[in-house]
Amino acid sequence: MIRSAILVALAVTLTGCSEHVVDTVPEWCEQIVGIDLQRKYEPFWAVLFSVRFDGDAIRDDYIKALNDSYMEKVQSRAPRMAWRDEAELHVVNLSSLLVIEPEEFISEWRKGIETAKRNEHENGADACLYGTLISLFDNLNIRSMKSDALGTNWTDDITVVPTERKNRLGDKAL
Repeated sequence: MIRSAILVALAVTLTGCSEHVVDTVPEWCEQIVGIDLQRKYEPFWAVLFSVRFDGDAIRDDYIKALNDSYMEKVQSRAPRMAWRDEAELHVVNLSSLLVIEPEEFISEWRKGIETAKRNEHENGADACLYGTLISLFDNLNIRSMKSDALGTNWTDDITVVPTERKNRLGDKAL
């Protein structure tokens, strides 16, 4: 009798447990915009269900999407436009390769970060872009490249925009 109860408990535990791993930007953004991931992904048969976030995989997916988007804008005239070093995001200022003012690019990122910290983005794409940044990265490093008149000597000015992620999220930071 005790043996059968243990077998039943073991069977329920092994077959009734399920975990969904969020490891892409689209799934991450679903929770940013308020979709209940528990409800969306929980299988009907699960006795115990959990949602786990893979921060590094989400960061990598975010970097890939951002890099691909910027590479398209600059027509692949640079080796890369976005990368990460741990939880530090690096982005090449589009003004380095397009005709826009460097401060305009930096200002747009600063404004988006501050709006995300107040959770005031009305557009889902902006909420995702900046919400992911402030949730998964410690700093945004905007790299503004400038060349001399001949285009041979380049300098790299870095503007660091802190996200204050650890201050806001504490131990919950991924």
